[in-house]
Amino acid sequence: MSIRRNKCLLCGTQLLPVKDDPRARQLHIDVSDCEVVYTDAWGVSIDGEAIAGLDATDRPDQDAPIVDDTGTINLNIFPVVEDVLQEIFDAQGVPRLGGASSGKGWTSYSIFQECPYKWKRRYIDDAKRQWGVESPGLAIGTLVHAFLALYYTSMIPDGYGGLTAESVYDRLRLRANPEFVAEAWRVFRAYVLYYQHEQITPLAVEHDLRDPRTGESCRYDLVAFFDSNLPGGYPSGTYIVESKTAGRFDLETTLDGWANDGEVIGQIMLWKRLGLDKRFGPLRGVIVNILGKQKEPKFHRTIVAPSSWQIEQHARDLERWDGLIALARSTDSFPRSRKSCIGRYGRCERWYECIGGEDA
Repeated sequence: MSIRRNKCLLCGTQLLPVKDDPRARQLHIDVSDCEVVYTDAWGVSIDGEAIAGLDATDRPDQDAPIVDDTGTINLNIFPVVEDVLQEIFDAQGVPRLGGASSGKGWTSYSIFQECPYKWKRRYIDDAKRQWGVESPGLAIGTLVHAFLALYYTSMIPDGYGGLTAESVYDRLRLRANPEFVAEAWRVFRAYVLYYQHEQITPLAVEHDLRDPRTGESCRYDLVAFFDSNLPGGYPSGTYIVESKTAGRFDLETTLDGWANDGEVIGQIMLWKRLGLDKRFGPLRGVIVNILGKQKEPKFHRTIVAPSSWQIEQHARDLERWDGLIALARSTDSFPRSRKSCIGRYGRCERWYECIGGEDA
């Protein structure tokens, strides 16, 4: 007997099974914030055209790795900021805002492309951390994302369990590395002042999305409706907002190098595949929201709207990467890619392990 998930993937509304339907369709009751009428057995909308290559009877990949973006930890003085943030949210009795998506996210694919050995250490050996100093860039970026999530959540009725960016900042100062906390707060406060007059309505914050049939997933930092037209002639409407922190504003690598980014293309691919238009409205594109960490913080937004052929190409590529990952696992072959030891964000998290002669 096939598994049925009787809640709408987009809004969580209870579904009504269509009696004696060989397709196992389910009927969505009329609600104000979701336009789905029928779903398949997984709770995914089937009102539009059928999606090629997908079958509602396919099982999701139950062994899909959970992406974890924690870096190395400073064991000498301060706990890693991820742990402190988790403590704060746990103490408040609410789920942690941010973190990994719940399936096969782009981080997993990108790490394998970067270095198979690094992928093995994270997803097979579960070696998320190593001895050394916590990466300042990773820690500050994590904190900025947490502050942004709480800031935009405060614009949604009922907030988030009483937590605010200010209250979390106060608690972080008692436990985490004060240099990281102060720098993240400086960048965040400058961002709030810079965009204080923009007309924006947050629709979802840190929205986890997972295709139950394939296991592919992503986490949207922010889904928002912009009430007025954006710079560059882009119309008002619904956009995904993907935030990044950067110490330098290089034109090709930092500011405008996102049109071919796998994370951005994958976010739109899953949006279209799972019919999020029916929950949040037609998607205009992805806003890559860059927060600078200069002495006087700079801010830049790049809007990306991939074409349909690019999205289809990306989906086919991910299938092939799945095959290569499966081959590596079956042959236990995970060579180091030393070309990637130093990249856009500095040294690899496994730098000291590889240079020190350790082997796994």
